[in-house]
Amino acid sequence: MLSSTGISERAAMRDFRSKDKDEIIDFVGKRLAPHDLDISNPGAMNVRLRCMNVAETQLVDIQYGSEVVIDPIDLDSHFLIHAAIQGHTSVWSEGVHGIIQPDNLYITCPGHTTRIHMTEESRNLTVRIAASAFEDYLTKCLHIPVNRPVLFHPGNQKGRELPQVWRNLLQHLILQMELAPGLMSVRHTQRQYAMLMVEMLLNHYCNTYSDQIALHGNDVAPWHVRRAREIIHDSIEETISVADLAIQVGVSVRSLQTGFRQFLGQTPVEYVRRHRLEKLHATLATGHPKGSVTEMMLDCGIVNFGRYAQYYRQQYGCSPSETLRNHRV
Repeated sequence: MLSSTGISERAAMRDFRSKDKDEIIDFVGKRLAPHDLDISNPGAMNVRLRCMNVAETQLVDIQYGSEVVIDPIDLDSHFLIHAAIQGHTSVWSEGVHGIIQPDNLYITCPGHTTRIHMTEESRNLTVRIAASAFEDYLTKCLHIPVNRPVLFHPGNQKGRELPQVWRNLLQHLILQMELAPGLMSVRHTQRQYAMLMVEMLLNHYCNTYSDQIALHGNDVAPWHVRRAREIIHDSIEETISVADLAIQVGVSVRSLQTGFRQFLGQTPVEYVRRHRLEKLHATLATGHPKGSVTEMMLDCGIVNFGRYAQYYRQQYGCSPSETLRNHRV
């Protein structure tokens, strides 16, 4: 049963419907992020929202029913994780264009200028998680010092499984809240689900701490895999090969390849590449603004500029020069 404001009286689940622009902006802004709203066809708009609290995390099932542009979005100190249920949504973050669609996840980061364009068919499950939740998990659970902002690289979840598992988790939460609102309103239960979300994203969506998480999160890996990772992290030689790495570690190439695949889910070559790309991205985003991309690549041990520029675009959705230009701005 809906109250006069259009919000149901259930404990942790709220349903909201409205055609009033100001009411919509106020309601969505409080649950996700302050913003403005440009509506192409106000008469067709019929907003349907379902919101639920998961400890300090907000989950919103959102559909506007009309083409809208949400801009600007003030994320402040929160991340928004977008999963499309239907339709396609365009996102511009720091001038880089991305797509939210049913086979991916898209994360917008605090401090980034963000603009979102939803069509009348678009329906998304959007989760708001505080940046402090990721920082707390890194420091308290993984004992990794947070010495730079946590940033996720849009469109770069590792593998195809994460988007489906993420959607299933959110739909499971909504279903459980419908079936057992009392049980699901228990604070401790909600915190466990919220921590699972944080853990899932940090471990499976490429971010500024991926390399350190890989080092920490694979303590069960055999000694030769751990030693190889240490060598990779200490080396800036572009010419490092799997054969050289195996010799330094003292195992066969086959053992090294097998160990990396089993415990890290990638080959040694892929691990080296990702580590160098992470280092380059951090350098471009935080280094001296007057430096050149070429100089920064060389500082990161990269000499094959063209190939790594392609790898960089695949991982971060933009070119190295675009990242450096945004840093200068």
